[in-house]
Amino acid sequence: MKGSVRKLKQNDINQCFGNLMKSTSSPTLILNKAGKILNVNEAAIKLFNLNLTYIGYLAMDEPSNLKWAKFVKQLQNDLRSEEIFNIRIAGNEFEMMSFKCFYDPNTGEIVAQISTLNNDVAHRLYVSQEQERSQSFNAYDHLPYAVIVSDASGIILGLNKYAEMYLKLEKTQLLHKAHQHIFDSFTMKKGQITSYLSKLMGEKHASIHVVDETQVSRTCYYEISSVFDEYNNIIITVINDETEKKQLQHKVEHQQALNVVGQMAASIAHEIRNPLTSLKGFTELLKLNADEESRMYLSVIDSELQRMEQILSELLVLSKPTSMKVELLDLDNIVKQVIEFMLPDALMKNIMIQYISSTNQAAYIGGNENRLKQVFMNLIKNAMESMNNGGTITIEMNVIDCTMVELMIKDEGNGMDSSTLQNLFQPFYTTKSTGTGLGLAFVKKVIEEHEGLIGVNSELQKGTCFHLQFPIYTFNQMDAVDVSSKDSAYLVT
Repeated sequence: MKGSVRKLKQNDINQCFGNLMKSTSSPTLILNKAGKILNVNEAAIKLFNLNLTYIGYLAMDEPSNLKWAKFVKQLQNDLRSEEIFNIRIAGNEFEMMSFKCFYDPNTGEIVAQISTLNNDVAHRLYVSQEQERSQSFNAYDHLPYAVIVSDASGIILGLNKYAEMYLKLEKTQLLHKAHQHIFDSFTMKKGQITSYLSKLMGEKHASIHVVDETQVSRTCYYEISSVFDEYNNIIITVINDETEKKQLQHKVEHQQALNVVGQMAASIAHEIRNPLTSLKGFTELLKLNADEESRMYLSVIDSELQRMEQILSELLVLSKPTSMKVELLDLDNIVKQVIEFMLPDALMKNIMIQYISSTNQAAYIGGNENRLKQVFMNLIKNAMESMNNGGTITIEMNVIDCTMVELMIKDEGNGMDSSTLQNLFQPFYTTKSTGTGLGLAFVKKVIEEHEGLIGVNSELQKGTCFHLQFPIYTFNQMDAVDVSSKDSAYLVT
C-alpha cells in the first residue's frame, strides 16, 4: 500500500510537470542535476534548435558550467531558485538567459523556465555578477597569506594577490584552470601531489610542503593546506610562507654544530699553544749562534710560527668569550695607520690603495684599537688577494646623520657568487686552498663587539665592496661608560 501511495504521488508530480510543459509559452526544460536535458516544450525546441528526440546537455560557456554545480547545490536546499547562465542557441552563438528553476527531491529532476534577456539587461546583470564575485575575492587581499578558492571538481574560481605573488602567476592565468596548476612553479618529491589529492578527497583536508628554487637570491619554502567545505561545495587552499622558519631551523642546527666545533677548537688551540711557545723560544736561541744562511731559514720558521699563533688567536677569540679594552678612538687615524702599514705590500703587487674621507671633523667611536686594526688589515689583505692583475683598492669614510660613521672597502677583484656571499661569515667556510675560513668570521664578531654592522655586495669579475658602520661616540658618552672593558659574545651561540 505504501509503495502505491508513493507511485501515485510520483505520477501526480509527473502529470503536473507535463501540464506545465504544455501550458506555458515560455521555453521550459526538464533537466537532471548534471544539466542533461530530459524533456522540452515547443518553445524550448525553437529557442535551442532542438528536436523532440534530442537527449543531451545544455551547452554553456565555461563560467556558467562552473556556476551550475553551485546553483544545483543551492536549489536542492531551497527547492526553487533563479540564476543567469550564458547558453549556446541556434547559430552557435551564446546568449545570457534567466533560469527560474524548481527542484523535485523525489526524482532529482529540475524544471527550468527560461527567459531571454535583452543585451542591456544581460550586460548589467553580467557586470553586476562579476563585480560581486570580484569583491568577494578582494576581501581575501587583506589577509596576510595566499588564498585560493576552487569548486568541488577542482576548478580554480578565484585567488588573492598573495597567491599571485607566491605562485608568480597573474589571476587570469589561473582562473578556470585545474587545482593542480598551483603546484607548477614548485619543486616536489615524486608522488607528493597524488598523495595530497587523495587525502583531500578522502579526509576533506590535506597539506603539502613545497620548495621554490626559481629565485636567484634564495630558496623559499611554503606549506600549502586545503580544506573541502561541503556546505558551500568549494575547496579553500591557503599558502603559508615558511622560509624564515626554515632558515631559523637551519641556523639553529648550524649553531649547534658550531658549538661542538668551537669547544673542540678551543681545546685543541690550547694544547697546540704550549709546544708553539717552546718552539718560538728555541728558535730565538738558535738565532744567537747561527750563520747567515741558518738565520734565513730560522726567519722563515719564525714567520710561520707567528702565522700559526695568529690563527690560534683568531680561533680562541671565536670559540670563547674574551674581554676587550674600550677606548674613544679616532677612526680616520686608525684607517690611515693601517693603510700606511699595508701599502708597501700592495705596491709590490701593483695595487694602489686610495683613501677618501668626506668628513671635515674627527669621527670618534668606542672600541679597541688593536682589534679594529686586525679587522681592517684582514679586509684589505682579502681585497689584495682577489686582485691578481693589480688595480685599486678604494677606502671611503662617510658620516651618516651625525650618528653613524660608514667605512667602505672596495676592490676590483674577482668578485663572489651568491652561494659564497650567503656563507661568507660562517666559521671554517673558505674558497681558498690554503685558507682556514676564520678571517671573516673574526671580522664579523669584532664589528658586532663594537655595536657595528657589516654588509657586503659583490659581482663576479667586477669586484667586492664591504660596508662597515659604527655608532659615533662623544666624550660625554664615553664618560657614561662605567667599565673600560666589556665581554665579547660567543660567535657560535
